[in-house]
Amino acid sequence: MNLLTRVSLRNRALIALISVIAIGFGLIATAQMKKELFPDLQMPQAFVTTSYDGASPEAVEKEVTEPLEAALNNVAEVEKVSSVSMAGSSQVIVETKYGTSSDEIVRQLQRAVSQAQPQLPDGSEPEVFSASTADIPIAMLTVTGSDDPEALAQELDDVAVPELKRIDGVRAVDVTGAPVKEVSIEADEDKLEDEGLSPDALAGILQANGIPTSAGDLVDEGKTTPVSVGARLTSVDQIANLALPGKDEPVLLKDVATVELREADSQSISRTNGEPALSLMVMKKPDGNIVEISDAVAEKLPQLKERMSENVEFHTVFDQAPFIKQSIDDLVGEGVFGLIFAVLVILVFLLSVRATIITAISIPLSLLVTLLSLWLSGYSLNMLTLAALTISIGRVVDDSIVVIEAIRRRHAQGGTKFTSIMGAVSEVAGAITASTLTTMAVFVPMIFVSGQTGEMFRPFALTAAIALASSLLVALTIVPVLAYWFLRARESRVKLTRAQKQQIRADRKANLRQWKAERKAARKRPVSIGAPAGRHATSELPIVGESAATAAGGTAATTASGTATGGQPGSEVDELAALRSPVTRLQKTYVPFISASTKHPVITLIIAVLVLAGTVFMIPQLKTELFPDTGQDFLQVEQSFEAGSSLEESGEQAAIVEDVFDKYDEIESYQLSIGDNSMGGDAAAGTHLLNLKPGTSIKNLSAKLEDDFEDLDGAGELTIQSEGGGMSNDIEVTVTGSDTDKLATASEDIADAVRDLDEVQSVTTDLEATQPTLEVDIDRKKAAEEGLDEATVGQVVQRAMNGQQIGNVVIDNLGHRVVLHAGDVSTVGELEDLEIPVTAQAAGGAGASGTGQDGISDMGQDTGAGMMPGAPAPAPAPEPETVKLSEIAEVNRTETPAEIRHTEGQRSVTVTITPAGNDLGAASQAVQKAAADVDTPQGVTVDFGGATAEQQEAFTQMGLALLAAILITFVILVATFKSLLQPLILLVSIPFAATGSIGLSLLTDTPLGMTSMVGLLMLVGIVVTNAIVLIDLINHFRRHGVELRTAIIHGARLRYRPILMTAAATIFALVPMALGISGEGMLISKPLAIVVIGGLVSSTVLTLILVPVLYLLLESVKERRTERRVISDMTRSHVIDQAEAEAERKETAAAMAGTGSRTVGSTAADAVPASRADGAASAVDVGESASTGAAETQAKETGEPRADEAETSGPEQKPE
Repeated sequence: MNLLTRVSLRNRALIALISVIAIGFGLIATAQMKKELFPDLQMPQAFVTTSYDGASPEAVEKEVTEPLEAALNNVAEVEKVSSVSMAGSSQVIVETKYGTSSDEIVRQLQRAVSQAQPQLPDGSEPEVFSASTADIPIAMLTVTGSDDPEALAQELDDVAVPELKRIDGVRAVDVTGAPVKEVSIEADEDKLEDEGLSPDALAGILQANGIPTSAGDLVDEGKTTPVSVGARLTSVDQIANLALPGKDEPVLLKDVATVELREADSQSISRTNGEPALSLMVMKKPDGNIVEISDAVAEKLPQLKERMSENVEFHTVFDQAPFIKQSIDDLVGEGVFGLIFAVLVILVFLLSVRATIITAISIPLSLLVTLLSLWLSGYSLNMLTLAALTISIGRVVDDSIVVIEAIRRRHAQGGTKFTSIMGAVSEVAGAITASTLTTMAVFVPMIFVSGQTGEMFRPFALTAAIALASSLLVALTIVPVLAYWFLRARESRVKLTRAQKQQIRADRKANLRQWKAERKAARKRPVSIGAPAGRHATSELPIVGESAATAAGGTAATTASGTATGGQPGSEVDELAALRSPVTRLQKTYVPFISASTKHPVITLIIAVLVLAGTVFMIPQLKTELFPDTGQDFLQVEQSFEAGSSLEESGEQAAIVEDVFDKYDEIESYQLSIGDNSMGGDAAAGTHLLNLKPGTSIKNLSAKLEDDFEDLDGAGELTIQSEGGGMSNDIEVTVTGSDTDKLATASEDIADAVRDLDEVQSVTTDLEATQPTLEVDIDRKKAAEEGLDEATVGQVVQRAMNGQQIGNVVIDNLGHRVVLHAGDVSTVGELEDLEIPVTAQAAGGAGASGTGQDGISDMGQDTGAGMMPGAPAPAPAPEPETVKLSEIAEVNRTETPAEIRHTEGQRSVTVTITPAGNDLGAASQAVQKAAADVDTPQGVTVDFGGATAEQQEAFTQMGLALLAAILITFVILVATFKSLLQPLILLVSIPFAATGSIGLSLLTDTPLGMTSMVGLLMLVGIVVTNAIVLIDLINHFRRHGVELRTAIIHGARLRYRPILMTAAATIFALVPMALGISGEGMLISKPLAIVVIGGLVSSTVLTLILVPVLYLLLESVKERRTERRVISDMTRSHVIDQAEAEAERKETAAAMAGTGSRTVGSTAADAVPASRADGAASAVDVGESASTGAAETQAKETGEPRADEAETSGPEQKPE
C-alpha cells in the first residue's frame, strides 16, 4: 500500500488526470444506466396452462391437471407443484430453485408436457411459460370514448400499437378487452337432413379442407420442383363456397348453413372509471430503460390522440416510472443531505477548510467510480443499488479521514511534505486496509444466500463492496496527492494573533519577491554543468533557512531519499513524539473516562455485562417483518363474485364496488378487469387497480375501504391484496387432504379461529363456494347399444349449446376460430330432448371439446390437422337415425366447486391472513398457536407458508451469513494482528452494536426485516473498523517499549478524534435516510439506516471504553506470564551459573592438588570469588530486569527492536 501512495505522489499530474477521467465516465455511466424499481428477478416459477372447453372443474382435474402434475414432478429442478382446475381450463404452477435458468426450465417442462400429451384429451394444448419481473407491464393505458369497441380496437392496432412499438426498449404492446371475432357456421339441420348430411359429417368435411400438404419434389430435366396440394382458406367466402357431397349433386356450404364473421360471445370486461374501455399493456425488453420508455410513451400520447377518432381519450392507470423517478430523486436527495452533514461533521472536527475539502472529495469520487463499475457490469440503478450507495456515503469517507488526520499530525512534527505524507500513510495504511477489507468481507456471504433475499440483495452487496474498495483506493492515492498540493506544511499549535498573521503574509510576499529576483538573476548567469537551476535552485530565504523548492516539499532528489517513516535519523523519536503532544480540549472530554475505566476494569466489565443483558431482554420486544412497504401510490383490490355468476352478473357486482371508489377524492382513477384479459383472471373474479393521488395515506385509505366493503351486499368477497405495491406480508395456511368435505370443515375452522385475533386484520380462503351444475350421466351400456360413446355424445351436446370449434382460419392476417353450431339448447327440457344421431361418428376422433387434437390448426395453418390431406370427402350419409339424450343418459342437478386446487398432488385450501400492524412475527406466532388448537379431521394436514415460511427461511440464511461474516472478519483480523487473542477483543464490539440497533428500532417502532438484517450484516464490518485503528496504534506504541497503561491511554486519546469523526460522519450521513425527509420513496432503506445508526452509536461508545479495558486485561495477563517466564529463566540461569562455578572451583582445586603449585592455587582462589560475585550480581538483577526482560521477549516475538533505549515516554502523564 505504501508503494501505491509513493507512486501516486511521484506521478501527481497523472493521478489528477485519471481522477478527472473517472469523474467524467462516472457521470456518463450514471446518465446511461437503466432505471427501475428493483433488479430484474427471474422468479423461480413456471406455468403450464391448458384449455379444455366445456369441461367441468372435476373433469379438468382428472383428465388434464393430474396427468400434467405427474409428468412435471419428474423434472429434477422442480421443488413444488400446485394447480388450479377451473371450468374449461387448468393452470399448473411449478416452483423451482432460484438461480435456475428460466429458458432451460421451460425446455425441460415442455419435454415433460410432450410426454404427457397422449394422456390428455383431444383438443387440449398445454402452453408453458416462465415468470419474471420483466413480464410485468411497465405501463397500462386504457382507451375510452368510442361506442364501437371493435372499430376502436382496429384503430389502436393500426395507429397506436405500431407507434408505441417503435419506442426503443419496447418489446410488445398488447391490446386487451377488445371484442373477439369468430367464423360462425350455423347449420340448418333440416337442409342437412335433406342432403343426407349430419353435423358430424359436416365437421369432418370442414376439417379435411383448407390444408396445404407437401406432396414431395418433382424432378424434371435436372430441376427439382416442390409440389404442394391444396390451399389455405383465407376468407369467409371461400369457406361458404366449400363444396359438400349432396344427395343428388354437390352442394355448397352456404346452401345448408349460414357462414359469417361475427363477434364472439364476450369473455371479459374492461372498464375505466366505470366506462367500457380497452387496455394497452406496454412490455419492455430485458435491457429496456423503464423511465425512458415511460417518458417516450407520454410524449407520443398527445400525437396519438390527434390521429385517433374524436372523443377518444387515453388514461394511464398504472406506470412504474413516476414512482421509480420519485424514489431515485428521494435517494439522491438523502444522499446529498447526508454528504453535506458528513462534510460539516468533518469540518467541525478538523477545523480546516482545506483538509475538509480534501476529505470530502473522496465521497463523490468513490461513488462515481462505483456507478461506473456497475454500469460496466450491466447493473441497473434501482432502489437497492441506490440504497447501498447512500448507506456508503458515511463509510467511504472513513479511510480518507484517518489518512488526512495522520498527515496533519505528521505535518505538525515538521519535515518535508513528501516524507511526512509517506510517514503518515505508512502509519495507518495497514489499519485502514484491514478495516476496509473487513467491511467488504461481510458481504461475501451474501453471494451464497439463496431464495428471493439473495436475488434481491446481491446487487446491494456488490454495490457496497465496490464503493468501499473505491474509497480505499482514493484514500491511498488521491487524498495524499491533494494533501501534497493543498495542505500547509505546518499548522500552528497555538492560536495566532492578527499581527502574527499579517507578519506571515508580509514575510511571504517578501520571500516570493526575493525568490523571483534570484530566479531572474540565475537565468542571466551562464549555467554550469551540474549546477542546480530553476525550481531546483538551492538559494536560501532569510526566514525559512532553506531553498524555496525545499520549502515547497523538496526536490526530486530529496523526495527520493524519503522513507516510509520519514527517512531521517531518529525516526523512532518521531514515532513517539505524539505521546508528548498536549491534550486538546476535545480529548479532555474523554481522557477522564478512559483513565477511570482502565483503573477500575472490573467495574467496567460489570457495566458491559449489564448492558448486554439488557440487549437480550429487548430482543423479544422487537417486531419483525419480511419486507417493508415500498410506498407506491396504487392499490389493488381483488373481488370474488358470487358463485354461478355470469359475466354480465359479475359486471353488475363490480359496479357496486366502483360506486364506492367514486366517493374518494384520493382515488385519481380506477380500472376493472374481469375475465381472460385480467392477467390470469377469470369470470369468477375481478381486479380493481386504483391509481392514487400523490401524498395519499395508503393505510388510512385501505382502512376506510375495508369499512365500506363490510356494508356492501351482493358484491361477493373483497380483499385489498396489495398496499402500495409492497411485497406481500400475508400469512398462508395450506390445508391439504383427499376428502373435499373434510378440507372445507378444517379450513373454515382455522379461518374462524384466527379471524378474531388482535394480530389479524383480515382472513380470506380460496375455498370457492359451490355452484349449480348440470351433469349428463351417460349410461354406457345403452349408449353402446346405439353405437355411441361419451365423447360422441359430449361433442353433440357442446355443439348444440356453445358450438364446436373445428379449427382456425387466418383472414387479413388475423387468426379466428371456426365454430360449428347445430341445434339450440337453452333449457333443461331442451337438453333432455336433444336428438343424438345414432349413426354419428366422432369427427376425427374429437373429444369433448370437439376440436380434436388435430383440428385446432386446420383451415389456416400447415400442421397436418384434421383428416389425412388429399383423402376423398366422405360419401353422403344414409338417412340418420336419432335418439333423445334422455333415453341414454340422465341430466342431474348438482353442486360442484368453482375451482379445485392442488398442492403437491393433493386437494388443498389456502387460508390467507393479513397481519394487523407491522409485526409479522407476532402475528405468525398467534396464528400458529390458534391453528394448532383446531381439531382437524383425520387425513388433513396443515402447513404454514407465505410470508411466515419466507421469513423463517430468510432469517435463517441471513443468520448463517452473519456468522460467516464474523468468521471471515476474525480471519482477516488474525492475519492483520498476527494474534488469536487480540481479534477477539475487537469482535466484542459486534454484540454491543446490536444493543443500539435493537434499542433504536424499538424507540422508532421499526420492525426487524430483511433490510434491517442487511444493516446488521454491514455493522459487523463497520463497528470493527474503529477498534482496528485504535488497537493498531496501541500496538505501535507497545512495540516501541511504552508501558501498557500509558500506551492504552495515549493511543485511545490520539485515536479519539478520528474515531468520533468516522462514526459521526457515517451517522449524520444516514440521518436524512432514517428520517425520510425527502419523501416516501425511502421506506425500504429507512429500517437499514436506523439499524446502522443505532449500532454505530452504541458500538462507538463501547469501543472507546470497553475495548481498551479488555486490551489492558489481556495484555496484563500476557505481561505477567512473560515476567514469570523471564524470572524463571533468570533464576535457572543463576543456579546454573553457581553450579558451573562450583564445578570449576572443584576442578581447579583438584588441579592444584595434583601439581602442588601455589601460584595456580592462588589464581583459582581469586577466580572463585569473581564467579560468585558475578552470580550475586545476576541475582540482584533478576528483580530489577523482569519487566525489561518481558519487553525484550515481546520485541523478539514481534521481530522489532525496542526503542525505549533510544527514548522512553518518561514518567506517565496524568491525562486531564
